[in-house]
Amino acid sequence: MYHALGYGTMMYLQAIMTLEPREVETAVTALKQAIRVCVKLRKSTKFGRPNYDKYTDEEVHAELCYAESLLLRSILTFLQDENLISFIKGAMRIKQCYKSYQECYKILERRRFQDERMKMHFESGVRMGIGAFNLMISMLPPRILRLLEFVGFTGDKASGLADLEVSSNLHNGLRAPLASIILMSYHAYISQVLGNGDGNINFASSILKPCLEQFPKGALFLLFAARIQEVNGQLDEALGLYEQSIDSQSSWRHLHHLCYWQMMWCSAFKCEWLFAMKYAEVLSRESSWSKSTYLYLKGIFMLMSEDQSAAMTEHVVAIFTKVPELKVRVAGKSLPIEKFAIRRVQRFFAQGNRLTLPALVGGVGGERRGRAGGDLHLERIRHHLQERASGRAHPAAHRGQGGGGERRRPEQDAGGRPRPVLAAQGHVSSLPTRLGRRGGVSPRARVHGEAARRGQAPRPLRRGRDGLSGPEGRQAQGGAEPSRGRTVSAPPDPAHVPCRNNYKGYQLESRLHFRLHAALEELKRQKDPAKTAGQSAAGRP
Repeated sequence: MYHALGYGTMMYLQAIMTLEPREVETAVTALKQAIRVCVKLRKSTKFGRPNYDKYTDEEVHAELCYAESLLLRSILTFLQDENLISFIKGAMRIKQCYKSYQECYKILERRRFQDERMKMHFESGVRMGIGAFNLMISMLPPRILRLLEFVGFTGDKASGLADLEVSSNLHNGLRAPLASIILMSYHAYISQVLGNGDGNINFASSILKPCLEQFPKGALFLLFAARIQEVNGQLDEALGLYEQSIDSQSSWRHLHHLCYWQMMWCSAFKCEWLFAMKYAEVLSRESSWSKSTYLYLKGIFMLMSEDQSAAMTEHVVAIFTKVPELKVRVAGKSLPIEKFAIRRVQRFFAQGNRLTLPALVGGVGGERRGRAGGDLHLERIRHHLQERASGRAHPAAHRGQGGGGERRRPEQDAGGRPRPVLAAQGHVSSLPTRLGRRGGVSPRARVHGEAARRGQAPRPLRRGRDGLSGPEGRQAQGGAEPSRGRTVSAPPDPAHVPCRNNYKGYQLESRLHFRLHAALEELKRQKDPAKTAGQSAAGRP
């Protein structure tokens, strides 16, 4: 039973990393076999209240393995086919899996285990599954969360994190390392990208320490060690640990791609744009996740480099031409980051093959949000760009052959400086404020939010070319309130309600929804900790 589940899990991870149809089919076949084995060994109770004391150890573990196999199978259903029937099947399997985990939780609470070792292994799996479900569901935006609660799902982040911590602390438990990986993923990755940087990095480090002691050459644990150093601003140490993770194994090339992705951003924070470009180039060749995104990142890092020759520009144009052609669909949906990249490429061509500080728009700025060492990185970038802007001034103009007036090339301003550099000088001076922890938005968006906070009726919404200013303004308004000691806003003015309808269809909308949801949940927790604790207790099956 556990052999079938373990093999199916390995095939599942390989399918998720590659997204190749052949790998997905192999994983589906392996998980179907695991489900069949678990079904044969499960206890069948159709009528009456079950007596869990009559369950054998094999039967209770079969219920747990069935829930895990069914969860992995349901996720692959969304990748295997993109039609409506597959989505319905996947949703039904997830619901069945959730009920199975609830049943396992009842077994854990009511059954008298004769073998404490068996109970420890069972508890580590149950708490990992229930905790992961609670954490995953609680992070979804409210409109999706309400729909899931209507069909029977419940999600509470505090309860989920508590269950995962209990599972992780059962060091000899069979699923303790998996629970530790989920916790570290949340604190070091998910909360930084989809949240407001509220992950507990010190807690993630304390979880990682025993894992590294037990598996000193574990590729995943070395990856998390590097990520924690990166979040703390120790970029050189992070790069070294990423290299150790790459050298620790060669079987799963796709784990190398995760390291290359993070090494790319570390190089970008160090303003080593050509190194960042090289990592993006490797990803575009080897990884099948999103070649469109990789090529876009390769192009913007080339635009940020010192070499701005005509040959370099032609190379960037050739790269950007391929970006729209390589767009993919996952589970029937286009990736938001690819849509963003295509829009930025269109803007590049519309502006005469030019983008101003492209790595800081949806790139470094979005990647560093909430990091403890983020302000240090941005200060380094600001100084680097200011030095480049002041050192690239050209002679003011040159005399024409046929007249006495001054002539200048169209790409220069009145002072002879290249226009991208002129724009850069205006941007870099306020870079830490624009992308720092206090809102993470542009000055124009911040002013919009301040006007709304003072109760002034907003002017007709004027979003930027990327459609971000209005929503960011509202985010800035909400993010500024706690620093002023205000966490509860007044009822919305009816005059402002029509403005909300304009905040649709902007770039990276889903990511902002996740972040707003995380901020609102944190405000609720600060406002009434006792009520939040009560909800956490009620969130358990």
